[in-house]
Amino acid sequence: MQLFVSRRIQCETGLVDGFVLVKDGRIVEIGEGPVPEALSGVPRIDVGEDRIIPGMIDLHIHGAGGWPVEGVGAAELGSLAAYLAAFGVTGFLPSASARAPEVLEQTVVAIRDAMAAAPSILGAHLEGPYLSTAMKGAMNASVFRAPSLAEVDHLIALSGGTIRRVTLAPELPGALEVSAHLVARGVAVAGGHTDATYDQTTDAIDGGVRIANHTYNAMKGLHHREPGALGAYMTDDRVLCEVICDFLHVHPAALKVLLRVAGYDRVAVISDAIPAAGMPPGDYHLLGRDVRIDEQGFSKLANGTIAGSTKLMLDGLRNLVEGLGVAWADALHMTSQTAARAIGLGARKGSLAPGKDADLVVLSADWQVRYTVIGGEIVRRPEDPAPVLNPAFLAARICH
Repeated sequence: MQLFVSRRIQCETGLVDGFVLVKDGRIVEIGEGPVPEALSGVPRIDVGEDRIIPGMIDLHIHGAGGWPVEGVGAAELGSLAAYLAAFGVTGFLPSASARAPEVLEQTVVAIRDAMAAAPSILGAHLEGPYLSTAMKGAMNASVFRAPSLAEVDHLIALSGGTIRRVTLAPELPGALEVSAHLVARGVAVAGGHTDATYDQTTDAIDGGVRIANHTYNAMKGLHHREPGALGAYMTDDRVLCEVICDFLHVHPAALKVLLRVAGYDRVAVISDAIPAAGMPPGDYHLLGRDVRIDEQGFSKLANGTIAGSTKLMLDGLRNLVEGLGVAWADALHMTSQTAARAIGLGARKGSLAPGKDADLVVLSADWQVRYTVIGGEIVRRPEDPAPVLNPAFLAARICH
């Protein structure tokens, strides 16, 4: 057993001054006030005024700290998990971009194998390859292809059933059939990189699409005569709208609109981070192109075009609380609980409550992660060294 004591515990029922009791990987009790005499012999960590929050869950991330999702083995994915834990992420879906069949096959196998040693890896997310060339974003459209029942079944089999989510463009021929098939197999389906109209998007939602892939980005926007995919996703209560909250991909005012329309219960903050997230400023030659990471940590091409997301979930949480003035309880709902619910894990994860997995983070007033606990195991402490950056990625730095 382990006790965590704090004046600010952000639990499911509100803010508590008291303690969290953890046993066998689960939260046994959240108590208010002093620790009872009956628990006096239990090891405790008293964090004082530091805030205890539910561990953050990232539904959509391609890498960080130089650790990529694709083209690596289980060990490297474990390093990514450790890196993210240092920034308060206790659960995530490694996300594969649209790739050739053999790359996706290797990726889902690596994720499957990594899950045994890295409990924060909750399954795989395939962002493609069934996407619209009109909304390719930073994707390589040459590997886009028609939705295929045979391919998704093959990948699910290779993954050992660990694919939790697939993003596709629902207007593509055959996409609705594949979407319904995935839903029947327990896989969450997101609409994204899509040029679908409002009506096409509504049909897709009727067919089982339940997540809007990085809302606003790479989708047909809102027009007063054609509300587009954005209008359909924002106004349909069946849909969870994930959003990048770095204040670069989506303007703060647009985030306010989304929150006002969809409400905190239908919005999930994601990072959509690429491996360059967290890397030192400088020029890098990555994936066949030159990328500059500026002093603010943003990644851009030489012409100023955004080259992927480079902020993590902790940045999104801070932007919600300090930038938009969202209450802590509501902000944490969007960084943890809505995501857990979207992939069928809401009964186990996403909030601090008795019976749930002991996934929690201790956060200081200056936004430093002091402790990270995953399944009751402390994986990050204040005395631990800085999270490890991938040396191979650092070697790609041209200058700084």
